[in-house]
Amino acid sequence: MEKGILGNAIRTARINMNLTQEQVAEMVDISPIHFKHLESEHRMPSIEVLFKLCDVLNLSLDNLLFVSEKNRPILQDINNYAHKCTDKQLQVILAAMQVMVAQNTTDT
Repeated sequence: MEKGILGNAIRTARINMNLTQEQVAEMVDISPIHFKHLESEHRMPSIEVLFKLCDVLNLSLDNLLFVSEKNRPILQDINNYAHKCTDKQLQVILAAMQVMVAQNTTDT
């Protein structure tokens, strides 16, 4: 895993959910100090803690582990916000994205 990906994803998701480091630590049953080390990547989480973090923060484990060109931080931000949307809101977002992509392909 590329350095910074996991810590940045955890930090971004936590901030987007308006949670403190202490709150997330409590939710995944680790100490706040341990969580701070995970977020700064001074330590790596155990598999159990990683699964709990993904569950609590609505993170996609495969996006974290399989870094590719498609796994840009902006996509993680979009994914984190998408988890807060209703199905109707997601349909509107999807339709808008489809129009933008279609427009982009006709412009080239």
